[in-house]
Amino acid sequence: MKKIISVLLILLLMTNMVACSSNSSSSSNANNTNPNFDDKVYKIRIAHVLQESTPSHIMFIEGFKPYVEEQSNGRIKVEVYANSSLGGERQTYEACQLGTIEMAYGTTAVLANFDPKFKVFDLPFLYDDVETARKALDGELGDAVKSDLEKVKLKVLSYPENGYRMVSNNRGPIYKPSDMKGLKIRTMENPIHMRAFELMGASPTPMAFSELYTALQQGTVDAQENPIFLTYSSKFQEVQDYLTLTGHFYAPGAIIIGLDYWNTLPEDLQVIVQEGANIARDMQRELLDEQNIKDLEELKKEMEVNDLTAEEKAEFARVTQPVYDELAKELGKELVDLAKKSAGK
Repeated sequence: MKKIISVLLILLLMTNMVACSSNSSSSSNANNTNPNFDDKVYKIRIAHVLQESTPSHIMFIEGFKPYVEEQSNGRIKVEVYANSSLGGERQTYEACQLGTIEMAYGTTAVLANFDPKFKVFDLPFLYDDVETARKALDGELGDAVKSDLEKVKLKVLSYPENGYRMVSNNRGPIYKPSDMKGLKIRTMENPIHMRAFELMGASPTPMAFSELYTALQQGTVDAQENPIFLTYSSKFQEVQDYLTLTGHFYAPGAIIIGLDYWNTLPEDLQVIVQEGANIARDMQRELLDEQNIKDLEELKKEMEVNDLTAEEKAEFARVTQPVYDELAKELGKELVDLAKKSAGK
């Protein structure tokens, strides 16, 4: 009899264990079906116009993508599209607005078409060194400029850079504004850039970056202005003979995300994406410093390169001063004064 009772007790115990296991499984399944449990995988497509060899591409492939995918435990998947494969800068910004892609990287100069406050970054001869410029972008000025962009369904995550823009041409070295007289130079679709070159005596011609090499090769334009790394990586030295280190504009970049897409991300993923954008920015700046030194030495092997003295650069700054006054009327004196203050001027 005792044996029978023992067997019954064992069977009862086993039954209870199975029941507990079943309840635990049911509880787990309930959590997975909870509407607050987000196991959705989010795709981020990033588009830009530059080559795969540039720091601006590497920052996404080696910085942003691995960080975001790892920290999100695979809840975010990142794809990066280079070489204008999804359109020019303006087109990719518009695509972020529409939600046909999620993120883009480009210049603040083109972003000024969406919010004119970004024009303040293009004041000619504003920053004397990159350290001052970067501090301004990451600080009060950068925050003030991007504050209204969300009204047009775009959001700035961070400001990498394209660096100082330099002029190359096929006519001769440039030392003074009169050396630019009548020079047909390709510029971005940016009113401040065009106005500044007009004041310098040149003839600005806006054109998509993807068309520039052919235009230089065929003589449609005589000159172009881009950062050192981009002049070299685009092989403009093959179709240009002279490079002048004018440093006329410091060119910030911007990592942009569509606001509607941003608002679909859970808060924890927003934090990860923002951190990834900051990591990408810091990586890009470091790589760019190294590449500019190396690329300039390579350009000197194929082009005649000349720098400007402080006095020569001051003359260019003097003739482009009307841009400051005109922009203050458009954007307000307060924002222009903040930019000058950030530059120590």
